[in-house]
Formats: sequence, C-alpha cells, structure tokens
Amino acid sequence: MNQNINFNHPIFTQKYTIYTPPMDEMIAVIGDWIEQRLSGGYLYGPSRFGKTRTVRDYLIGELSQRFKHEIPLVLWSRKESLMSEGEFWNEILKSTNYEFYDIKKPKTKMIARNLVEERFKTIADFAYSNYVIILIDEAQEMTLKEWKWLLGLQNNLDLSGYKISVFSIATHNVNYKPNYLARTGNPHIAARFFTGDYRFKGIKTLQEIAFILRSYEEDSEWPVGSGTTYLEYFAPIGYKKGNRLINYAELIWDGFQKSYPQKAYKKNQFEIPMQHLALLIEKTLKDLANDGEDWGKLESLDYWLDLIKKTGFESHISMITEIPI
Repeated sequence: MNQNINFNHPIFTQKYTIYTPPMDEMIAVIGDWIEQRLSGGYLYGPSRFGKTRTVRDYLIGELSQRFKHEIPLVLWSRKESLMSEGEFWNEILKSTNYEFYDIKKPKTKMIARNLVEERFKTIADFAYSNYVIILIDEAQEMTLKEWKWLLGLQNNLDLSGYKISVFSIATHNVNYKPNYLARTGNPHIAARFFTGDYRFKGIKTLQEIAFILRSYEEDSEWPVGSGTTYLEYFAPIGYKKGNRLINYAELIWDGFQKSYPQKAYKKNQFEIPMQHLALLIEKTLKDLANDGEDWGKLESLDYWLDLIKKTGFESHISMITEIPI
C-alpha cells in the first residue's frame, strides 16, 4: 500500500455517497408527488440499491433546488421493533427536531401526539405554507395500527386547514401492502397512503455504469477543498497519464451480466445494486494503490469477474429474487 494513503479516506470508511441516475429518478418522482399534493405514496425496492442514501444525502437538497425554497419535509426512519402508541408519537416527535425533546423523559401518548400535530403546523408555517411532508424510511415495519394513527393525524390536520403527505420507503415486500389492506377491510388506508407508487431501480444500463465511474474520477474530492478526485488520490501516476476507470465500463458491464444468476432473469430484469458496484470500484482503487498501479490487469474480464464474486453479488440477487443459489 502506498505509504501516503490515509485510511480516513472515504473509500476506506465508506462514508460517502455517489449520485446515481436511479437516485435522480426517485427524487423526481417524490418532487412530482409534492407538486400534486398526494395524500400518500410508497417507494419500494430491494435492499442495497441506494434508497436510504438517496433520502439521507440528497433528497432535501435536490428538492430545495427544484422548488427554489426550503421543503417542509420530516424524515423518519422507523425502528424494527414493535412500538406502543406513545413510543410511536415520541419517535416522530424526535424526528421533527423538536427543541424541547428529551430522550430520557419521553412524553405521554396524548402529549406526544398533540405535540406532533403542532410541530407539523409549525413546520408548514415556517415554510409559509399549509403543507408538510413526512417521509418514512424502513416502512415495511409499519403496522396496521400505526397507519390508523397516521390517518387520524392527517384528518385532524385537515380539519385545521393543513395538508400532510405521507410518503413511505420500504423493501420490495411493501408492494403487497395495498392489496393486504384492501383484503382486511381497510381500503381507505390503502387509498390514502398508497395513492402513488414507484419501484426504485438498480443500475440497468452501460451508460449508467459509465456515469457512476465518471463520478469517482471527476466529481469526487478528498481531502475536502483539495480538488483531488478519488481516482487521482489512489492512482496519481495513471491519472496524470490519462488512465480512467470509465475505459473499463464495458468489461464491468459484461462481468455483472455474466455473474447474474440465470434463474433470476426469468423473474427480474437485469439490474445491479449500487452497493455491489461501489464495492467493486472501492476494491479496484485499493488494488491500484497496493500494486504500484498495475492498470494492465484491468483489461482482463476475469479480473472483474473475480471482484464481482467477492462482493457477494450473485448470492444477493438470488436472495432478493427468492431463488436457490
């Protein structure tokens, strides 16, 4: 390893996010829902595709640029454990950044619920609007009771002259939720919170791979303010000579296609989870730094097939498409 390499680099810590075409599409969908003032919508897709990173790192900033003002949006990541109604309202209250919230002294059920309602009104007022959005991540954990509690909140806000949209993000199994709610006598909840739907996609084209590779070699930077891209940091000699990862986009594309479980083609369109592509690129950058920038081995399809295998790509695709490996 090059002695000048700093292990605090984002490639080692994995504390970075690359903007991708699927992220852009998802944000555009949410923006359209906001313009339409949908009462609710759900976004779903398998794990490791980049849904949470989209919300955490880009959503609010991109929407603010689109609408030219701050968006009255509350982000709440639901815990996996079951919650009482008091815990439910306290968790949402905490997500609104309520300044008087004390995690050691949670509010009673009714106080927390009333404070949530007032907080949403305040957030809307601050944005010079009567409208607010709550976006629930990990929404596959939501229970029927919780949807009913949100329905009551939405109704109360409506009576006060305020509108709230409830958008949820979940793994692909939430796709069955509207049908389940309708079958169990709760079609009004499905109609309210599942008006819009969108499936978050993986990387599906060679062009998208090229776009992402270009981000690692052009649009990334570390240390902050240095102007040094990730590729330049790990392979400065080759970078100076004009070597670029994008030159291997077709080999990477071929490698993922050859590694895709054949049985999965019958159930799914081919797509690559962003996490596996990121792991592949991270390992390549480390390899270049480790071996004195041996760019020649990147010309081999076998090199990419080996790295793809090490990311666990095949087993993950088999798992999310529910087929035996």
